[in-house]
Amino acid sequence: MPEEDMAPQFGLAHGDYLFETKRLQLVPFSLNLIKATLAGKEKLGELLSVTVPSTWPGNDFAEVLPDLAAQMEAAESDFAWNWLIVHKQDRVIVGDAGFMNGPKDGKAEIGYSIVPDYRNQGYATEAALYLVHWALQQGEIRQVAAQCLNDNLSSIKVLEKVGMRRLEPDGSLLQWETS
Repeated sequence: MPEEDMAPQFGLAHGDYLFETKRLQLVPFSLNLIKATLAGKEKLGELLSVTVPSTWPGNDFAEVLPDLAAQMEAAESDFAWNWLIVHKQDRVIVGDAGFMNGPKDGKAEIGYSIVPDYRNQGYATEAALYLVHWALQQGEIRQVAAQCLNDNLSSIKVLEKVGMRRLEPDGSLLQWETS
């Protein structure tokens, strides 16, 4: 299904930021979808016709959702530089990915999370690879950065597979960037 045809299915005005990989759909986490999540995950599931696991969103992302919604409302923006990762075959949200606070000074910091039942199957790599490639094609982004803890072996593998290079660590926090 072409991306433009999927946009109405997800309640999007246009499909400009709706992406599809081999196994995943990256659905823009719009203000409408964030509000649905805050009202109850059942509402989000109904809007997208997907299953929302009890383990999504993770605690860190759940904590920022109210602030993210407030920032979007204040900026009168419906695009948050964040996507829901939907498994196409299973029709389930398997995680989220995006660029924290959007681009700034030509740089964007990517973050991602996959629910436990879908980890170690390459979904984070598939989503991150697509988003890094897409971001570097945007005129306002010249470099993508990332951070992860030095004991987060799964994230280290994802960032290596995406082609990012490791910089000097900041204590236990590893710093990464595209070349």
